[in-house]
Amino acid sequence: MTKILAIAQNTFKEAIRDKILYGFLFFAVCIILFSLVLGQLSLGQQLRTTIDVGLFGISLFSVLISIFIGINLLNKEIQKRTIYPVLSKPVSRAAYLLGKFFGIALVILVQMCLMLVVFFPLVKLQGGNITFGLVTALVLVYFEVLVIISMALFFTSFSSPFLSGIFCLGLFVAGRNANLIAELAKQEKLEALAPLFKGVSTVLPNLYLFYPSGKIVEGAFATVHAQFISSGYLFSTLAYGVVVCAAFLCASIIVLYRRDFL
Repeated sequence: MTKILAIAQNTFKEAIRDKILYGFLFFAVCIILFSLVLGQLSLGQQLRTTIDVGLFGISLFSVLISIFIGINLLNKEIQKRTIYPVLSKPVSRAAYLLGKFFGIALVILVQMCLMLVVFFPLVKLQGGNITFGLVTALVLVYFEVLVIISMALFFTSFSSPFLSGIFCLGLFVAGRNANLIAELAKQEKLEALAPLFKGVSTVLPNLYLFYPSGKIVEGAFATVHAQFISSGYLFSTLAYGVVVCAAFLCASIIVLYRRDFL
């Protein structure tokens, strides 16, 4: 555990110095601030618009940051061969990868907290409150990001940065629309392709579960005023996220053990 924490700490320090991260953070803050402008243009929906656009900005840029860091940090160490002296020490490849995962997860947590420093005051400015529903939505966003990090580490363990980015973005978009793919299987016109759609929707990580709107939101201001997610739904979704993360990390560890670094 000590080795994992040491690698996580080193990963955090390395990632936090990357100037591109602050570029992502800048654009995220811009979108959050722009939600205030859109809210003023809406008719009586200022608070809802600010919440929805703010959550969208936090979710989107957290995902982009996690993909960027997850792909580049591991690939950079492989390309520059700085991974060699680490693995030559009494550090297992599993501990190395888990350290990378937790380090990146901490970076994303810090980035999200910085976004919330802007987002929460805007919500209060529009007359809203920091409710259980809003906090729960943010927790779901963070767990979705953890899944994305594990995906990024898996793809970059055997592929190039460009292809890893394409795979991650593609799987993210498909996962966010897993419910739509499942619905296609029920269409009579597509009955012949029903087995294919069912198989795809089953295999895909269902990232729609973590999305802070859609079916899990009921009512115009549910994300703000209501405890719109039951404790059962919340814990089952978080457990699902942990299982998916574990599956991708286990697959990544297996790939790393099969690669010949030394």
